[in-house]
Amino acid sequence: MESAYFIPRLVIPVGDPAGIGPEVVLKAIADSLISSICQITLIGTRTLLEKAYHDPHLLDRFSLIDLPYNQEKIVCGRGDAHSGEISFLYLQEAIKRTLKGEFDGIVTGPIAKSCWQLAGYDFPGQTEVLATMAGINRYGMLFVAKSPQTGYNLRTLLATTHIPLREVPDALNPDLMTRKLDLLIESLKLDFGIDRPKIAISGLNPHSGEAGKLGREEKDWLQPWLQSMGQKYPQTQLIGLVPPIPFGWNPDALGLAVQGKPPTHIWHYTTIRV
Repeated sequence: MESAYFIPRLVIPVGDPAGIGPEVVLKAIADSLISSICQITLIGTRTLLEKAYHDPHLLDRFSLIDLPYNQEKIVCGRGDAHSGEISFLYLQEAIKRTLKGEFDGIVTGPIAKSCWQLAGYDFPGQTEVLATMAGINRYGMLFVAKSPQTGYNLRTLLATTHIPLREVPDALNPDLMTRKLDLLIESLKLDFGIDRPKIAISGLNPHSGEAGKLGREEKDWLQPWLQSMGQKYPQTQLIGLVPPIPFGWNPDALGLAVQGKPPTHIWHYTTIRV
């Protein structure tokens, strides 16, 4: 007897209608592999999507939740309050339906945060909207990457998100880092089946501060914090602060305090945000 293969039901809000979102989403789902591994439902506006891709029959292969809007107010390449309003409604509809059990997951199209602000939605990003509507306060932005050359997997949880770079040092503290590490270890065990994870923790300053010469955060509290976490999680192999990182040591996750996205994309070209 053959075992049933799980086909996830995914919903994709296409993003800002004045931006590149509709085109990017349609190009992605045009790959024949997509329809073979999941069920796709789009949330967007049919008349817009029909203009965003060269194949007018592509939409016939997928389900579409059509949310009409006044297209005369939309100018491609010029996001404004109206396009921000529409992109927020797309996302909101996707979250509502997923929470009701209609879908197993959401793949978000790109939005313009500035247009959300113009439309009166004071959220720094889609992550915060998901958390608010789901009614949770323990959440993080996790990037999952796989190298096309080696097949090696890397998971990167950001300690801070959606704040100006100059505010990062003040935002970081032992309590925040502990909450993020707790969340990362829990996710590695429950979501990825890694019971004894290896996790690298990055420093904040260049060369992890060079013993205080290039910044004191590592010396003053990050290193003592890391040592205490080693005692809290004896079954987890923690290394840091990096750089440097031992030659040949491959972590299951790299918890980065700042600028976590660039190295994840550089090392592994196929990256998704979870």
